[in-house]
Amino acid sequence: MTVPASEASRLLRPGLLEGTSALLAGAGGGSPAGAGTLEALRSAFVGLGARVAECEAIVAGQVAEEADIARAVSAALAAHDTVDMLIVDGAGLFAAADGGRTGLGASVEAAWCVTRVLACAAFIPAGRGGRIVYLAPAPDAAPHAPGARAGLENLARTLSIEWARHGVTAVAIGAGEHSSAAELAALAAYLASEAGAYFSGCLLDLAGPAAAA
Repeated sequence: MTVPASEASRLLRPGLLEGTSALLAGAGGGSPAGAGTLEALRSAFVGLGARVAECEAIVAGQVAEEADIARAVSAALAAHDTVDMLIVDGAGLFAAADGGRTGLGASVEAAWCVTRVLACAAFIPAGRGGRIVYLAPAPDAAPHAPGARAGLENLARTLSIEWARHGVTAVAIGAGEHSSAAELAALAAYLASEAGAYFSGCLLDLAGPAAAA
């Protein structure tokens, strides 16, 4: 599904995400990979009234220890009572883990680890469901970027089926060559809104039909 991010940004209004709690997962350990995207996400969500917590899923180029991820999730739950949405900067994870074959596997593994920990701690036991968004790299970001992109898309599609009975939705956003961090953040914020509940198990493709051909 090809989606113009500018259309999503027009639907955002002050207070749209009031009462929503989001967990942003990206590269940590001082890595610059994805820093702009995480900052744009943080700014967009807070500006729309959401509460935001963060989790380091890749540290020093390696998938973070599950115990550390669990502590970050527990801290987010303690601070905000619940977490309604998980946004994983898969493109930043891919780049932080070398942007090659290793990054391909690490980005998907890290995304799944954070997802599993949060879902088991909040989405499924509470019976409230939740929303998951994976930000996938542009297909021309690196030689193995299409593989990372496909891995995150398949993870979203699989979870949308497996966890539908728990009220969990999962969507992947595929960045395009010229996608800005602000555009990605606007689309993620749109998916956190009431209208976003209608999307699950799909790739919102910002690369356009030419890149998919």
